[in-house]
Amino acid sequence: MFATLKQHVAHWFAEPRAPEPGAVVLAQQRVYILPTRYGLLFAGVLLMMLLGVINYALSLGFVLTFLLAALLFNSMLFTFRNLARLSVTGGRSEAVFAGATARFTLHLSNPSARARHAIGLTRSRKRQHEACYCDVDAGASAALTIGIKAPRRGRLRPGRLTLFTRFPLGLYHAWSYVRPDIHCMVYPRPAAPGEALPLADR
Repeated sequence: MFATLKQHVAHWFAEPRAPEPGAVVLAQQRVYILPTRYGLLFAGVLLMMLLGVINYALSLGFVLTFLLAALLFNSMLFTFRNLARLSVTGGRSEAVFAGATARFTLHLSNPSARARHAIGLTRSRKRQHEACYCDVDAGASAALTIGIKAPRRGRLRPGRLTLFTRFPLGLYHAWSYVRPDIHCMVYPRPAAPGEALPLADR
């Protein structure tokens, strides 16, 4: 119950309330970061190494332990910077029939002088196995396209989307929510073809 309440509170703070028109800049306040399970395992191993070198007073052990600790903290910085300050703009979407999959495109613009790698896009943090990825070169743009099922006719919006990255070492997971002001028209599904008309009698 506590985990569910915590998730709802996090979504209430992080989720945009309405579609965001124009370009959305992932400012530092919009980027969230937490260690992955590998990051927690790495930190646990470092703690065990530290206890061991303290117990045995190994000078080279201290060097190795603090070197790996510096790697852990620097990885957090690089993971955060890989996503921060990207500019996100919604693209055009082609109309589809009900029951088909609508394709929504987001254009990522990188104004900085360093390339961004392994930027992922998904509808939910729990469905990252369905995510699509791209690299964004320095001063360039790239596109990400995500498919969303269109169950009924009308106007379909993608809702809240999640941009995330684990670059460079996979020790941290950084993500940001966007709600682009884009939509796709969903037309009624064509009726199935019926039986052929009978031939006219002569």
